[in-house]
Amino acid sequence: MPIGGEIRCAPGGSASGLSLSRFRVSFAAEEALDVPHYLGSTLRGAFGNAFRAVACLAPRGLRCPAPAQCPYHLVFETSPPPDADALRTHEEIPRPFVIAPADPPGAFNGQGRRQFEPGDEVSVELVLVGRARDFFPYFVVALREVGRIGRGRRAVELARIEALGADGRCSHVAYEAEDHLVRGTAPIITLGDGGGAPAHGGTLTVEFLTQTRLKHEGRFVRRPDFQILFRRLLGRLSSLSRFHCGAALDVDFRGLIEQAGSVRLLRDETRWTRWQRYSSRQDRRMEWEGIVGRACYAGDFTPFWPFLRFGELVHVGHGATFGLGKYQLLTAQAVDTR
Repeated sequence: MPIGGEIRCAPGGSASGLSLSRFRVSFAAEEALDVPHYLGSTLRGAFGNAFRAVACLAPRGLRCPAPAQCPYHLVFETSPPPDADALRTHEEIPRPFVIAPADPPGAFNGQGRRQFEPGDEVSVELVLVGRARDFFPYFVVALREVGRIGRGRRAVELARIEALGADGRCSHVAYEAEDHLVRGTAPIITLGDGGGAPAHGGTLTVEFLTQTRLKHEGRFVRRPDFQILFRRLLGRLSSLSRFHCGAALDVDFRGLIEQAGSVRLLRDETRWTRWQRYSSRQDRRMEWEGIVGRACYAGDFTPFWPFLRFGELVHVGHGATFGLGKYQLLTAQAVDTR
C-alpha cells in the first residue's frame, strides 16, 4: 500500500519556493484509438506544437521577438541567467511540467499498446511547477487544440480537466468542454508539505512505475543505489526551484548526498527495460533504456523525506517531462538493520 500521511494544499494564490499544482486531463475518443502505454510521450509532441501556436507571437519557423515574456519560451525553452555557473543550454534545464500516466496499473516498461473505443475517456496527469501555474489558461487552450493522437492520428476531444490535491482526489473541475470555462487552478503543493518520515532504522520500498533512467558517471545505471537515486532527484528539484520557482533550494547538498550513502539497498527487484519512441523534434526513432520494478532500502529517511515525497509528483531521471521516472513510496516499517 502507498504510504499515508496528508499533504496540505493551499487553496490558491502563490507559494514561494518549490511548489506545484496537479491536474487530471481527460480526452474523449471520437474514433477507436491505438496508443502506446507511454501516452505522455505521444501527447507531448502534439501538445508542444499546439502550445507554441497559441502562446508565441512568432509564426512557426521564425524567431520570437519577445522570448523573455513569451509563455512558450518560458515553459519549453527556458533560458539560464547570464551568471549561471551550470545548465547553460535549454536542453539541460528541466521543463516546468510533467505529463504522466494517470493511475498506471503497477510497473510497466513501455512495451505494448492500449486500445480505446469511441466514447472512452483517455486520461493523463498534468503537473505544473512554479510559474508554469500562471500559464494554466494557455495549457487549457493548447490541450483543446490536441485533436488527433496515436496510430493513424485518430480524433480526440478535450473533455475535462480536474484540479487534484496531493492525494490525487479531485478538488474541483477546472475546465469542462460543455461551457469552455476555466474555473481557477489547482491547490498548491509545496516541498514542506510531505508529512512525517519513517522511523530511524526502518525500511522503505520504492516502486519505479515507469521506465526510470538514472545517469551516474556518464552511464545509465542498472542498480538503483539510494545515493544515486537521491542525487539525481535532488539535482532535478534544485533546477526546478532555481529556474521555475524563483528561489534556490536552501539545503546542504553535499551533506545530504553524503548521508544518502548510508542508506543500504536491501533488495533490488528492478529489471532492465528497453523502449522505443519517435522524436518529432529529431525526426527519428530512439531507443531508451532504464529500470522498472521495486527496490527496498534500509536506513534513516528523515532528512530525505520531503524531497522523496515531492519527487513522487515531479518524477526523477531523464524523460520525466513526459512521464518517465514515475515512482511510488510504499509501506515503510521498522526493522533491525544490524
